[in-house]
Amino acid sequence: MKTLVRATNWVGDVILSLPAVRALRAGLRRDELCVLARPWVADLYRLLPEVDRVLVEDPKTGPEEVARKLAQQRFDRAVLLPNSFGTAWTVFRAGIPERIGYPAELRAPLLTRRVRPAPRPGEHQVWKHLRVAEAAGAPAVSAPDVSWPVGEAQRQAARKLLGDAGWDGRPFAAAHVASFAHAAKRWPLPRYARVFERLAEEQGFTVVLLGSAGERAVNGEAAALGPAARVLDLSGRSTLAEVLGILSMAALFVGNDSGIAHLANAAGAPTVVVFGSTDPDATRPWDGPRGDGKPARLALVRRRPLCAPCRFDVCPLDHRCMTDVSVEDVLSAARSLLK
Repeated sequence: MKTLVRATNWVGDVILSLPAVRALRAGLRRDELCVLARPWVADLYRLLPEVDRVLVEDPKTGPEEVARKLAQQRFDRAVLLPNSFGTAWTVFRAGIPERIGYPAELRAPLLTRRVRPAPRPGEHQVWKHLRVAEAAGAPAVSAPDVSWPVGEAQRQAARKLLGDAGWDGRPFAAAHVASFAHAAKRWPLPRYARVFERLAEEQGFTVVLLGSAGERAVNGEAAALGPAARVLDLSGRSTLAEVLGILSMAALFVGNDSGIAHLANAAGAPTVVVFGSTDPDATRPWDGPRGDGKPARLALVRRRPLCAPCRFDVCPLDHRCMTDVSVEDVLSAARSLLK
């Protein structure tokens, strides 16, 4: 049997779907497990021993062309982790006999097995993905594990990258101060800069800024606002594998609700996340038991106004869900994890 898993599209969602992928591997031991993923997350799936093959779905390629290529692979089963109509339409057009997923976005007629939604709203995304995996034949999971094993080769690559950027080998804090296109999820840069200065003063930490090439300007602004901190900016200079290596070595991570925050938590770094417009009950980094035996060290910082969570990309009001969070709030959370 050949099983296709249509992956989630964003880095944080990849981490939250990891228990489902592991459950599918455990339940479908004789199947070839192939993941269909977008280009920017494909490398993460290539690192997983549970995955046999990774196919890349370029968003520039039309759905009919993707369906034609999938049809040539002759998959027996498609497990759809995203809820979009397009993902169901593609595997339907590919002629994959068994198609499993949630009946969202009017796609129920395209599915052969429809997964019932949670009986209550606000369920964490980890459980939603696991319910799809169970419908495909995976065993029930009582203690989801999102820990990511980081190999020595990844750490060596991370050390070289850090060394080339000027790292002196002393403990450092990793940070992600941008949030791609979601301005509503960003805590103010001057406050991050003040946190970096205080971490340098209190802990002696260098700060390593992570992010994509498109986030370089935001990172540069944050670094310039905190002249008393020693900041190394790696935005656009690291692969996801190298980012995992860096995070596995970090003494602390501080950042917004973003994919890198989920990577930090998965890699085992003490992780402080500032939440505002999004719902931590549903999308926080997973803080359950870890398969590597390490304690989950996660601190969520939020000051929840009546309008949060709203899930707007840009706040239409006064952004108080973020501006009400103080520098001391974040530092207090960091200190509690460092203890």
